[in-house]
Amino acid sequence: MVSAMMTRGDEVVFDRLDLADALGIWRNAKGRIVGIHRQDGRIPTVDVKFDGHETLRRYLPDLFRRVQ
Repeated sequence: MVSAMMTRGDEVVFDRLDLADALGIWRNAKGRIVGIHRQDGRIPTVDVKFDGHETLRRYLPDLFRRVQ
């Protein structure tokens, strides 16, 4: 579940480098979780903000990994 893995404000990087390339965002860029969307019985999604880019809205959290 997203709440156990990521919370609002967590710093993340792309776990899927092909997605970073497709979006034109530097592979090692660090973003922040700015929103978490929980829907009844559905997989939660997250909004992630990277400096210089529009907010990525409702992406699967598995596409990112938390920076420890």
